[in-house]
Amino acid sequence: MRLIVALTAAFLAAVSASAQSEREVERPGVLLTDSRAPYVHRISLYDRDGEVISPDDGRPYATTATCGKCHPVGRIAHGWHFNAGETGIDPGRPGEPWVYTDVATGTQLPISARGWPGTLTPQQVGLSDWQFVLRFGHHMPGGGLGAPELARDTADTAEAPVVGENTADTAVPPGELVRWEISGTLEIDCLICHSADQRHDPAEQARQIEKQNFKWSPIAALGLGVVRGEARKLPDDFDPFMGANPDRPDQVPPSVTYDKSRFDPDDRVFFNVTRRPSPNRCYFCHSFRTIRQSSPGQSTSDEHEPAHTNGDIDVHLTSGMICVDCHRNGIDHRISRGYDGDPAAVTDSAPLTCRGCHLGSAPPQLGRDAYAGRGGAPYPLHKGIPPVHFEKLTCTTCHSGPWPSDSAVRFQTAMNHGLGLPTRTRSERDAPTILGPIFARQPDGRIAPHRMLWPAFWGVLEGGAIKPLPIETVERAAAKPAKRDKRREHDPMSPLSDEDIRMLFKQLGGQVSGGVSLVYVCDGLVHSLNEDGHLVARPHEDARPYLWPIAHDVRPASQALGARGCSDCHAPDAPIYFGSVAARDEPSTDDRPIQKMNELLGGDTTPAMLLGLGFRMRTAFKCFGAICAALIAIVLLRHGFAGVVRATPRGGE
Repeated sequence: MRLIVALTAAFLAAVSASAQSEREVERPGVLLTDSRAPYVHRISLYDRDGEVISPDDGRPYATTATCGKCHPVGRIAHGWHFNAGETGIDPGRPGEPWVYTDVATGTQLPISARGWPGTLTPQQVGLSDWQFVLRFGHHMPGGGLGAPELARDTADTAEAPVVGENTADTAVPPGELVRWEISGTLEIDCLICHSADQRHDPAEQARQIEKQNFKWSPIAALGLGVVRGEARKLPDDFDPFMGANPDRPDQVPPSVTYDKSRFDPDDRVFFNVTRRPSPNRCYFCHSFRTIRQSSPGQSTSDEHEPAHTNGDIDVHLTSGMICVDCHRNGIDHRISRGYDGDPAAVTDSAPLTCRGCHLGSAPPQLGRDAYAGRGGAPYPLHKGIPPVHFEKLTCTTCHSGPWPSDSAVRFQTAMNHGLGLPTRTRSERDAPTILGPIFARQPDGRIAPHRMLWPAFWGVLEGGAIKPLPIETVERAAAKPAKRDKRREHDPMSPLSDEDIRMLFKQLGGQVSGGVSLVYVCDGLVHSLNEDGHLVARPHEDARPYLWPIAHDVRPASQALGARGCSDCHAPDAPIYFGSVAARDEPSTDDRPIQKMNELLGGDTTPAMLLGLGFRMRTAFKCFGAICAALIAIVLLRHGFAGVVRATPRGGE
């Protein structure tokens, strides 16, 4: 017995030592609190060389060097929000892409470095990391394509790297390498998510990114100091070590003047941070609004819609939950996206999905009440709904997104319409055109609500596939003086006219060689010029729309599809089957495609229409069936009583 106890103690000691060793390797030399109480972040600032910053310094502090003193930024740099440009990462189900739009060339390109089917990578359309950040950095949290050397330098270490300026890289054009040297990299700004201080302003960070003040942007966002100067105004031959040129007062390099009141006597700064960010931190990048059409040529924004059609707020938020209750992550920042099959949604108890929280994980023999839903999530009864619905539909089909209408509505999102950035010029007609809800099948075969984008771009038809032309090539050709359709200057969502398309074909003709066919993809069709110079359009596989599922806002049971009865979905004109999906959000007068929802589902509308007619006559069928059943019962009772009488002996009681 003593031998067994001694061996057990030795084993436990070895396991404990191994765990402690792993922690020390993960964060060497770091003091740990191991408490649920939050640590008060009164810390020193460090620059990109790892040197402490005083309030009299003009050096910008580096988020990776400062936060990396205690946190494994090497692992964090590969989290979901920062790893889009990495290889070997499971992209998961399709999500919202970045959409490159250009009114002059009629371009509307879904771009994603994750390689989701239907999107194009930045490299495929000729966008370098620098160009991508300038275009979309306004809603990027930093890292990834904004700091490619951070992921490269920290791929195999959890220690905080000393991040310097970009070094020579054969993939970076020399001219852009100079710009990276002047602007610095766009490091991960931890406070975009983790700040509990309402003074942190992501919109100010976006303004600094527009000025190409990348490494100064976290300071301006936090209000830790005032940033003056613009890197975008500096020439390529500017030497950051030489300072401003007194002969060029217009070329002032970025500089920072720290707010000394934010520093304590030991030159430390208090960071008000939280591990459970408020939904307001998420909203800056994940907001959306719907634009509904009220009459031809007139639209109304979401604030004028009934609550049940737009979802004023997600039902989970009204119950007191916050985003990170479901979208959780560990120190690796591999955030759960919350859909069935998401590897990051797996937990020790129930998956962080609709089914995991509301249906629980109880073994069948114990019953559904053996394990309560996560956070007291109610168990859905779904009385009267045939079980086949739960095999063919996702939970979000009935519960997520705006209430479906006769035609798809337009969405404007933070990522692609700049919601959250103050402006006087935002219009309901701003590009890109994102439509929804679109009820289509996911790769797993189940129907789910989606948002949709019709791609529009110039390319070449080669070997049956369409290869997009570099964006810079198309825009350079379109910059040539030409007479264009003036209405598009006032209505960016208006498609290119046939005249404009022919004109751009002519301007791009000198840019393409090698015997390939020049084409223009738009509204689900591929446009080309025939031998007579006439414009022809035909469908093509590469012209299909790009769709991604809708998850929010989630509507409660009282506002879900089916709450008013089966006719919500099973009517001859039910929007889920027969809602129109035009190439634009309003009926078209030309040959642009207008489809019914069921066509995107890949099915024939006839069975759905017959089923809908059957549901319309359902009450009559019920009455008819009840009458028939009553007549049959009367006949059976009559003959039954007659049989009893005949079987009774004569004279008996």
